[in-house]
Amino acid sequence: MPVEKMSESFLLWFTLAILLFWGVGVYNRLMRMRARALSALGSVEKHLRQYAELLQEMSPSATPIHSAHLDETGVEWINLAAALKKVDHAMTGPRSMALDPEALSNLAHAHEELQRVWFALCFVPVELAGPAMLEVMRNQWDAIAQRVDTSRGGLNQILEKYNAALRQFPASVVVPLMGFRPAGLL
Repeated sequence: MPVEKMSESFLLWFTLAILLFWGVGVYNRLMRMRARALSALGSVEKHLRQYAELLQEMSPSATPIHSAHLDETGVEWINLAAALKKVDHAMTGPRSMALDPEALSNLAHAHEELQRVWFALCFVPVELAGPAMLEVMRNQWDAIAQRVDTSRGGLNQILEKYNAALRQFPASVVVPLMGFRPAGLL
C-alpha cells in the first residue's frame, strides 16, 4: 500500500508540475506576442507623427502657396489640422488600454478621416494662381502614407496571430484567468 500511495502522490505532483510549466510557457508566449504587437504599434505611431511634422514644415504660413488659394483652402487646412489632432489623440488609446479593439478602431477611423481630408485638400480646383498643394508636399505625404500602410499591415498580421494564439485549445481555457483579451485590428 505505501508504494501505491507514493506512486499516486508522485504522479499527482508530476502532473501539477507539468501543468504549472505549461501555464508559464503559455503566459510567456502570449506576453512576447503582446510585446511584439506593442512594438509594431510604436512603428505605426512613429510614422503617423511624421504627418504632423510635415504639416508643421509645409503649412500655408510656412510655404509660398498662392494667396488666391488660401481663402478656398483655409477651411481644408483647418480640417487637416483637426484631423491630425484626432489621430494624435487616438494614438494614446491602444497603448494605454493594451491593444483594446475599440481604441484600435478609433485610431483606424481617425487615420481614414485624415486621409479623406488630405485628399479633399489636394484636389481643390486649380486656378491660374497655381495648385493649392505643393507637389513636394504631396510626394512627402504619399511616402509617409506608404510607410504607415506597411507598418499597419505588419501590426495587423501580428495581432491576428496573437488573437489566434488566444483562441487555441488548450490555451483558450486558461487565457481568461491570465488576464489576456483579444486585440482589435488597425
